[in-house]
Amino acid sequence: MISVMCVLKSGGIYDATWVSKLRNGVAHWMSQPHEFVCLSDVEVPCAQIRLKHDWPGWWSKIELFTPNVITGPTLYLDLDTIITGPLDEFTNLPYDFAMLQNFNNPDFVGSGMMWFKDKAPEGVYEKFVQNPQQIIDHYVNAQSGSYMGDQAFIHDCLEDIPRIASPALRSYKQHCRNGLPKGTSIVCFHGRPRPTEINPKWLQDAWT
Repeated sequence: MISVMCVLKSGGIYDATWVSKLRNGVAHWMSQPHEFVCLSDVEVPCAQIRLKHDWPGWWSKIELFTPNVITGPTLYLDLDTIITGPLDEFTNLPYDFAMLQNFNNPDFVGSGMMWFKDKAPEGVYEKFVQNPQQIIDHYVNAQSGSYMGDQAFIHDCLEDIPRIASPALRSYKQHCRNGLPKGTSIVCFHGRPRPTEINPKWLQDAWT
């Protein structure tokens, strides 16, 4: 059984509708038994784990690293991820933990997609919970290009993080502005525009 997880923190542009659309896309394209789970502080249309902390925005993703939240093979996806094809190659990755290869800087990581083989790496949550505001402030001040937010913090906590990369994994900004390339399974919307700000036919079909 694979778990597919997302995080919805209230107070931003995302709501339960985004959870529903991601859940539906996963259900349509996932060929093996799976459970769709959302970490959230509001009601969601799927299995839920309540967020323990009031960490803002993307920082709530750090709760994925709380001991015993991840208990088996788990694929994490950001809410602005669009599923357009089979997911099989992303549900049995040969790593204990891996992160998205950053689209803007291939030497860096992105937290929009993460893979956990059976549990989260130790140290990420434990370090963050000691002084979250100080850490948040540090990464706001240190922000440079793709080195920002939770993905920079996770990168700095762990060594030699394997990267998730595939021709089936695309950036909207870099690969899909003129249409959906053949063989695409996952489209990542990192930054603007967001899926709600465009309306191509392939997005209408996939994001329901």
